[in-house]
Amino acid sequence: MSNRQLRGTRRISKSKNKRFEHTKILIAAEGANTEPQYFEKFTASIRAKAVRVVSVKPVGVGRDPLSVVNEAKRLRDLEKRGGDPYDAVWCVVDVDEHASLERACIEASRLGIEIAISSPCFEIWLWWHFENRTAWVDANALSKLLQKKGFSGKNMPDGFPYGQYVEAMNRAAKCESAKVKHAPPNPHSSVPKLISALLEAHGQGS
Repeated sequence: MSNRQLRGTRRISKSKNKRFEHTKILIAAEGANTEPQYFEKFTASIRAKAVRVVSVKPVGVGRDPLSVVNEAKRLRDLEKRGGDPYDAVWCVVDVDEHASLERACIEASRLGIEIAISSPCFEIWLWWHFENRTAWVDANALSKLLQKKGFSGKNMPDGFPYGQYVEAMNRAAKCESAKVKHAPPNPHSSVPKLISALLEAHGQGS
């Protein structure tokens, strides 16, 4: 994908000497299907034209949040060397049982990379598009609940209500806040912060 395509459309008015361009955002996710598909379709639904979503391959047994942060840094540095840097970089990870989550949070903070964490997993954010949930839940239970909403495996189903993100954000806000970033309560998700950043970057924020 070229820098021109990734940056999105630009409109330059010579007579008024004004230049408008889209904010360029990188989202690195540990999931291979669900998270990339969600953000690709969500950004398309809000007509965000300069967002790149990448999936980081699993490392060892399971996925490693630290590898997501490291890959985000690599891609950020690569794009910067190419002369068209990202305006913001986000990592999307789960709590699950990751031993490296604390180190990932520390490294992301040091690098100036934002991190969105979901507990127990990203699927809680998806569930909030349908119904409220403030009671403890595990990944297996969430998977079974989402199957009733048309999910099969790790792919986003056709007809998913991406437009219900405001309701999802409100439901997320009803849950207990995270006192420690790398150890949020269950359920919890800071994905709403990323959603707000995407909306604001593309002129749809409050």
